[in-house]
Amino acid sequence: MDERAIEYHHVQDSPQWVVGLASLVAILVFSFTITLVQSEKGPPWVMLVVVLGSATVYVTVLSATRLTTRVSPTTVELVWRLGWPAKTIDRASIVAATAQRTSRLAGWGIRKIPGGWLWRVWGLETVELELDTGRVFRIGTDDQAGLLAALGR
Repeated sequence: MDERAIEYHHVQDSPQWVVGLASLVAILVFSFTITLVQSEKGPPWVMLVVVLGSATVYVTVLSATRLTTRVSPTTVELVWRLGWPAKTIDRASIVAATAQRTSRLAGWGIRKIPGGWLWRVWGLETVELELDTGRVFRIGTDDQAGLLAALGR
């Protein structure tokens, strides 16, 4: 995306304690696994499975703690902390954009919701894009007014 053409750029981070908690859990799981294997109460392959599994969960959680939203004249681009996943929506396909409030039960990260998808880092405020396909795409943001203004709504 050409940086000169960006009309809106916003980065939303989750609270720092979320990253700290995820790091602490990963360290504890790793430490427990090493202790278990070294005490010979479990086979060595268990360590590999648990360490790879906990590393995968840690990287996934870490990625879901920052969402960058960019609006250009032709696209809306969303990118998670580590660069993936990413989503580009053609602005011509957006029929309407409205401010919404999401339930706490919806969770965070990428979620399937009735009629579409929700991408959310933290907080309950979202902007719902109604697409010409009849689907919706909700973007979690702590700058609802700014995102709606950039979308011309």
